[in-house]
Amino acid sequence: MKILVFGLGVNGGGFAAAKYFLKHKHQVIVTDLKTEDSFGKIIDILKNLGAILKLGEHNVEDFIWADLVIKNPAILPNNKYLQYAKKISNDFSYLFDNYNLDNVNIIGVTGTKGKTTTTHAINHVLCELGYNSKLLGNMGISAFEIASYLDKNEPPIDYLVIEFSSWQLRDTFNYCEKCFPNIKIALFTNLLEDHQNTYDSMEKYLQDKLKLFTKDTQIALCPKAFEKIIKEKTLLKKQKIKFIDTKIINELINKPELFPAYKALEALDIKKETILEKFNLFKGVEHRIEWIGIKDNILFVNDSAATIPEAIGFSLSHFENNSVHIICGGTDKKLNASSLIYSLKKVKSVTLLDGTFTKNKLIPFLKDNNITYFGPYTSMKDAIYKANENAKKDSSSNMKIILLSPGSASFDLFINEFDRGNQFKKIAKEIIDK
Repeated sequence: MKILVFGLGVNGGGFAAAKYFLKHKHQVIVTDLKTEDSFGKIIDILKNLGAILKLGEHNVEDFIWADLVIKNPAILPNNKYLQYAKKISNDFSYLFDNYNLDNVNIIGVTGTKGKTTTTHAINHVLCELGYNSKLLGNMGISAFEIASYLDKNEPPIDYLVIEFSSWQLRDTFNYCEKCFPNIKIALFTNLLEDHQNTYDSMEKYLQDKLKLFTKDTQIALCPKAFEKIIKEKTLLKKQKIKFIDTKIINELINKPELFPAYKALEALDIKKETILEKFNLFKGVEHRIEWIGIKDNILFVNDSAATIPEAIGFSLSHFENNSVHIICGGTDKKLNASSLIYSLKKVKSVTLLDGTFTKNKLIPFLKDNNITYFGPYTSMKDAIYKANENAKKDSSSNMKIILLSPGSASFDLFINEFDRGNQFKKIAKEIIDK
């Protein structure tokens, strides 16, 4: 079969797809507008496996040539090249259409923020209890990795815990609505303004999110705050949806990010004491309020996955008794900066990373509200060193926090939010180790 991977991408999805089909002896062309320099060592791996790379451009002839086009979720469905494709799929639709998942319990998680922490926490507890549970989805694990596992006749999977972005749900339903598997638990974490640079409205963004709630969903969990809009927009019968009271149990007061996972595990009839015991062993997720280390009473925290303004407030809530020196700013996603006023007035200093959001929205907002800032800086090193300088001058007796919590996307200066977080961690560790 002739396969065209449309969008190699920077999060590993296109690479996993190409590698899967190459190992199954298919002909594979990979096309992406980025050049070889953008992808590093994976280029040599794909070449050695036999892939043909068409980088820096797209050609209509490649789409006409292919029997199947595997589309990157970041590519819009109305992209002009897709009209030439005989058949289109994404990694989820390929997995769901080709493998029998009837005996696998699927837990699907979507929402604006908190998806990755929730899926990891659920998976952690299930694995601790002895289940063969696998992670999959938007956190960077392609469905082709699960397909490869199933090919090898490994031990049966008990649970698939899947993080769905709105784009992934949109594409999966476009390409395999009829083969979408039964979801044992569908969990909606929250709804905040995001991705308005690719969606015409919040309404369309929400519609894609709610595709996770189908008529075959066994248990649907959603915060009570969204009860009205969920009931209006889903195909589920109203009595099937369980709306989660947002009052967090006392044991999770200091770990509010784990509450959605707790409710999902509770719905699996796992005892409260067992869940909390296993949560105590959960180390969290990389780039999500990740503690890097301490030097001179200064704690470095990587929260690079905070890619919308509202996420900054949530991150700051973890450090209410500390002096916080925040590093924020980046690329615009057509989001409103006004939600930052309360958050940034609480911090001790603001250091800015350069980018379209920083220049066009954040700096005017800071000036209008008489909030002092430093930068913007075009390198992570300069930003960290300035924040560290500010923290050292801070006379507070409590622990000082240098918090990377950008509140915006990363693409002006970095490959993605993970690259941004990794650069922060590397430089922070250098400072700590001196």
